[in-house]
Amino acid sequence: MAEDPGAFAEDPDAFTIEPSPSGRLLCGGCAPHDVCRLGVEIAEARDDAVRFEVVCPPFWHGGPGVAHGGWTAAVFDDALNIVALRIEPRLVTKSLAVRYLRPVPVGRPMDLLARIERHSGRRWEVSAEMTLTGTPLATARAELRTRRPHHFARHEAWLARRSPSPNGPHAES
Repeated sequence: MAEDPGAFAEDPDAFTIEPSPSGRLLCGGCAPHDVCRLGVEIAEARDDAVRFEVVCPPFWHGGPGVAHGGWTAAVFDDALNIVALRIEPRLVTKSLAVRYLRPVPVGRPMDLLARIERHSGRRWEVSAEMTLTGTPLATARAELRTRRPHHFARHEAWLARRSPSPNGPHAES
């Protein structure tokens, strides 16, 4: 079961993505609510591929009736990780490339098929396609990595060495 983020204060690297109380694989931000706030649901899982049903919530629109491109990228990042997280619970995204082919509609059920292309050592290559009634809307490829020990602890230490800007977090550089 996904745990409270505060539980990892002493050991952030103990964090893993595990099934929620309802059986979903959810990111750390959605797990406490037991619902994907991006609108991603697993429809069918096979060994090397997962089919998702996705619906862009209205608050993610970028234009009239059209999904924000950031929503589309976030959905791909989520789905591409889930297809491999079923095997390895300690993954991070190294790179993500999205090709936008057609506008993605808001509020319409779409299919997304994600698959594992290759896996060797810590490296995972995954791909996905989002479709509406069989018409491709967008595709994505990602390289994922199995986290090394102390991944999050190293990040926290790095961040602690950065002093905040005297002009606030949004100061120009």
